[in-house]
Amino acid sequence: MILRRALSPQAAWVAEEPDAGIVGFLTLQPLQDYIDHLFVDTDWRFCGVARGLLEVARQGATGALSLDVDTENMGARRAYEALGWQVVASTGSTGKARQMRLVSP
Repeated sequence: MILRRALSPQAAWVAEEPDAGIVGFLTLQPLQDYIDHLFVDTDWRFCGVARGLLEVARQGATGALSLDVDTENMGARRAYEALGWQVVASTGSTGKARQMRLVSP
């Protein structure tokens, strides 16, 4: 019930493979075109799951999508940059988790 209330104002997409089950998901705040969560199971990374989820979210967006990523998450940063996403801001300070805001092409 708590999870349902937390997700109620958001759109959500799930990637599922017949033999593997759920392999990823994405949640989007539609009014802001902001991606809250994007997750792909480790075994399914580099298979196009994230790209597919991002494309579906982009189709429902009214403008450019945005999301935040940890500055130290180099794998995610490289993946987004390879898809044409650009860094538009950086937050946090020394001793705190730093985030980067990225915007879709």
